[in-house]
Amino acid sequence: MALEKVAELSIYKLEDRKTVTAILHENGYTVGPGKRKATPTGKQVDYYLKIYRDPEADKTADKE
Repeated sequence: MALEKVAELSIYKLEDRKTVTAILHENGYTVGPGKRKATPTGKQVDYYLKIYRDPEADKTADKE
């Protein structure tokens, strides 16, 4: 199973990340959390969601 990265969404609020994750998961995407330094000093953090899809699953869904 090779997942294809579709996008990264920067979302600061945890509640909003949870909501978006639930919506994407219901629509067949695999979602993972991410966190990186927003500034070189690392005092600010950028929270984001990594969004993946399985191209093989798309092919089997077309056959149904």
